[in-house]
Amino acid sequence: MEKPGFLTVIDDFENQLTDKKNFLKVLKKHVRCYENEKEVLLELSNDITQVRTKIDLITVFSSRLKSLFYFTHAVVSLVDKQQQTYYPFLIDREALQIKHRDELPSLLASRFFLDDPFIGQAHGSDMPVSFLLDDIIHKPGIPGFLKVNYECGIKEAMIVPLKSKMETIGHVLMYSDRIGAFSDDFKAFISMISSQLSSAVSNIKINEEIEFKEWVNEVLLDISNNLATVRHRKDLLTVVNTGLKKLVKFTHNVMTILDEAGENYSVYVTDPDSPTKKFPRHVAALESANPVNDGIYSAASGCDGPVVLDMTTFDLNKVPLWFKLNYAAGAREMVINLLPGKTELELSLILFADKKGTFDAAALNIVERISSQLFTAASNIAANEEIMNKEREKSFLLDFSHDIAAVRSKHDFSVAVEKAVKKLSSVKGYIIRLIDNEGGTTSSYVYDSTTIFKNAPGFKQMIATRFDIKDGIQDKVLRSTEPILFITDQEMRRPVVPQYVRTWSDMGLRKMIGVALRTGSKDLGILFMETDVVNLAILKGICAQISTAISNVLVNEQLITYKSMLEVENDHLKEQINTIYNSAEIVGSGPEMQQVYQLMSIVAKTNSTVLLMGETGTGKELVARGVHKSSPRKDKLMVKVNCAALPANLIESELFGHERGAFTGALERRIGKFEQAHNSTLFLDEIGELPLELQVKLLRVIQEREFERIGGKTTIKVDVRIIAATNRNLEEEVNAGRFRADLYYRLNVFPISLPPLRKRIADIAPLANYFLARHCKNTGMKVTSISAKVMQELKSYQWPGNVRELEHLLERSVLLTNGSTLREIYLPKTRFGKDLSVNQTLEEIERAHIIQTLKICGGKIAGSGGAADVLGTPSTTLHAKMKKLKISKTDYLSQAS
Repeated sequence: MEKPGFLTVIDDFENQLTDKKNFLKVLKKHVRCYENEKEVLLELSNDITQVRTKIDLITVFSSRLKSLFYFTHAVVSLVDKQQQTYYPFLIDREALQIKHRDELPSLLASRFFLDDPFIGQAHGSDMPVSFLLDDIIHKPGIPGFLKVNYECGIKEAMIVPLKSKMETIGHVLMYSDRIGAFSDDFKAFISMISSQLSSAVSNIKINEEIEFKEWVNEVLLDISNNLATVRHRKDLLTVVNTGLKKLVKFTHNVMTILDEAGENYSVYVTDPDSPTKKFPRHVAALESANPVNDGIYSAASGCDGPVVLDMTTFDLNKVPLWFKLNYAAGAREMVINLLPGKTELELSLILFADKKGTFDAAALNIVERISSQLFTAASNIAANEEIMNKEREKSFLLDFSHDIAAVRSKHDFSVAVEKAVKKLSSVKGYIIRLIDNEGGTTSSYVYDSTTIFKNAPGFKQMIATRFDIKDGIQDKVLRSTEPILFITDQEMRRPVVPQYVRTWSDMGLRKMIGVALRTGSKDLGILFMETDVVNLAILKGICAQISTAISNVLVNEQLITYKSMLEVENDHLKEQINTIYNSAEIVGSGPEMQQVYQLMSIVAKTNSTVLLMGETGTGKELVARGVHKSSPRKDKLMVKVNCAALPANLIESELFGHERGAFTGALERRIGKFEQAHNSTLFLDEIGELPLELQVKLLRVIQEREFERIGGKTTIKVDVRIIAATNRNLEEEVNAGRFRADLYYRLNVFPISLPPLRKRIADIAPLANYFLARHCKNTGMKVTSISAKVMQELKSYQWPGNVRELEHLLERSVLLTNGSTLREIYLPKTRFGKDLSVNQTLEEIERAHIIQTLKICGGKIAGSGGAADVLGTPSTTLHAKMKKLKISKTDYLSQAS
């Protein structure tokens, strides 16, 4: 790598002025310090550009800046240009010197004038301004927060203006309990990043505004969804209270309705928590009719949107009774909005507040936005009340049908059924049991999660147990087209009593209804309900819809499973199409590789487990694919798992899959690698990195060829051929207690050791020419041959990274070559002047090689041109190896020039 131009000049002077070497060394040291400062500034700038939240920016101040300069804490304030004030926007509470002061909450909620003696010194400045608090603390108009900081030991402060489009949008207020903390270097440094801090603050503010708008929309959507489920007047304003109070400050509310003649209005529904309930005339206010020209209703009817009324301006002798009671209850301001609608139903929503100035423009906008949904809900209630009273059964089934129609998963189904059953006050509990795939047993599918019996002895066992269909009860239900009533005491006298009947008896369930669930002529399962009253019409209607929903859910889950498997297979197919290696690209004909080929041909056509052992970069995955492609399973994709690249808490889910809701974040079912590899080959790369707790589960699956998904209850049988690979000595790992001996013996059925490249001298030339041709083809370079000198260097090198290292070094050298012949190879020793010793251990060689690669890449680990890319390994694996080999930044950055 060529040196930068200024260092070349320094070297020229060094040759000419040999008597001034010490001077030049000092100069170089300053140059390097300058470069380090630029690097620190670049890293800090990168951190700031990634800031999206207040916490991100606090981290920059509390950890990044404090590692460079000393200060106690910092506060970011924003400017209110219209009011000419500033206010706290971002603080690090943990670092605050005044966090224990009682005044803190009020200070954080206060606004301060821009022309005060503190901020006024720097508000219009382009540069940071610092000063001693002793010099200004006694000036008139000093803000309260500065006095409190002074009392808590703060001696010096610095103000950094934050500007956007030539205007000051805020300030960074930095404090120190030491005099002289804010040096010229500190000010210069903070000036260089002030524009980025301004952008970061602006981005945070924009993000918060966006998040606030999204939150408002979410709340309004929740209100809308909740209003859609309201079926009674008494619930109408409860929904408004619970939802709207998150966005608008009001004490209580009421809705009024206009009569058919349009002359009078009355209370339609009142807030269940209304403070007017404490007055004796509360009921009279609900029942009284009020003329529309009373000055209150008419104020709203003349406007298109919500109207704010100051209740203190009305003559209490001339207002309706409901107004007087609300005023007596403490209301001082109200907003009234006529709900928009296209029917004859005219409603209005009224919100009350206990102080004036509560309802601002934002509040009115929100009230107006919910008006149409509120009107729709109120209209539905008014239109359906009579129908609901006369046709309760039909309405119940209609609601249940609506819920069931939206069911797409077992969870949705359970929620819909539970919601429906709870409307039947006579039902005390229920359970749905489905017929298993074998057709001879049933298992629980969903049950009442709110039942008081769920903690009773035997309940959990009953839920988890499969029961034989032909037990005299379940088969009786399945043979009938009508619900069947079972008296628990009578069933307990059977010669053979099913365990679930004993559980019914232990829980005190006296009567159980059993209803067959079926679609067409196919039996799906049974619904058992504990009830004293049976409405046959509702029960049959429920069961018909439940049966359809279950059938749809089962089909939908199967489709999701197939879709997931197809997506995974597609990903694997793309991976295989784009992979660097395939079985036709195994290059090498030396005696070592001939032995490998012989072993591959022996084991390929069997189902035996194969253990591939060899150093990093020797082509273990290539051999695994070769074995798979030569096996009877070649028509299916080989599934690969890199045990070292996955976090320990995700490996189990990756291998075995999980059900929806099995753990936090499990939003849908996941098909594991074992299930994906059914009738194919599963390649477990880096098996030596697998945690001990998962080795036990892996051993069981390999032995039994069956497993359960995380959170699942069904055993899944698979036919999988295992090929494992490792660069570790598993025998030593077993002796050290890091790898289970039983798993090692189970994997070591047919071991194949892949020779390192340093033992395949004869294969280096064909490998080098192969990689040369391929990289020239990919890059369009015209390098057609390798010089004898380069080839000798390749054969003399020890290749700790093996074939993968050879490939990447060839690729780099091709890119740096001018001409048709490769005459220079950029081996690590040409950069650092030292070779790898044959007396080193494999771990020492690997450590040295990783350090050398990191130096070549300038310390970059991930991304294009990073060390992980050069070494051909995932960055997560490289991080793990660096941690294991105790490689720190000082190992690969200390000698960089």
